Amino acid sequence: HILSHLQVLPWRSHCLLKVNTHRQLTLEPPVFVKRLEATTIWKQGSTARLQCTIKGSPELHTTWFFNSSELPTGGRHAVSLKDGVATLEIHDVMLSDSGNYTCEVLNDQHKNSYNQAVCSPLEPPSFRKELLTTEAVRGSVAVLECEIAGSEPFEVSWKKNKKRLSSDKKYRLVSQGTLASMEIQSFESADAGEYECVVSNEVGSVTSKIESATAVLGNTVKLQGTLKGSAPMTIKWMKDSELLRDDDPNIKMSFVNNIASISFSSVELKHGGKYTCLAENEAGQQKCEAILTIQG
Repeated sequence: HILSHLQVLPWRSHCLLKVNTHRQLTLEPPVFVKRLEATTIWKQGSTARLQCTIKGSPELHTTWFFNSSELPTGGRHAVSLKDGVATLEIHDVMLSDSGNYTCEVLNDQHKNSYNQAVCSPLEPPSFRKELLTTEAVRGSVAVLECEIAGSEPFEVSWKKNKKRLSSDKKYRLVSQGTLASMEIQSFESADAGEYECVVSNEVGSVTSKIESATAVLGNTVKLQGTLKGSAPMTIKWMKDSELLRDDDPNIKMSFVNNIASISFSSVELKHGGKYTCLAENEAGQQKCEAILTIQG
């Protein structure tokens, strides 16, 4: 068979080249720009806050640890991470919150952590026993003393009529742990006045006051204090921790225009001692105290 016609057909060729490109994204590991404070002191009962600043590729996640154990969220603990600032808040700080805190931060490929050395909650000072005195007899040694509660060490200072005192021949100031005392040598009428014991530590300060008055045997003397508060108020007087009764004709107690007073028309030796005025209303109680010394 002989071809009589030749047909030329166009020839097409298709080449499909598929190129896959893969660019690997590099995550920036988290870095602490601002670290936690190495040591922190907290006040008992306050709200404590620990903060550090972090940078790194998102998403960042933080976990807080206390003495190597993960801290549960909720309750007294609140955690947050906002604008690169990681925060731990502890409400109503307790002494048991003292220890090491760690903030751990991580993203998808990296993690980093920083451990704070120590957080120490401290209890502010208070008086377990308010300023007390032994009976002040003219010419003898009068002793003022109090017992302190709170976190040691304490700084103790004494004042008379707002002026700070120091140990000398007249005054002997002693502070041993939770006990503070002041000895007044050769007590006399010039030693009458207001005495204060001021106690402080790193998280607070507290003051206990006591008034000292001197009266000559047979003379008239009045002790008084100005009270603030809402009426009605109940007033009681105590001598050496015992409630005073109005069966002594030489003693008159009154409360007028928020001034509580106790008057002695003819002072006797038995009237010497520590007097306490207690004022009470629905909101609470307050007191003022004075030492009365009788000269023969």
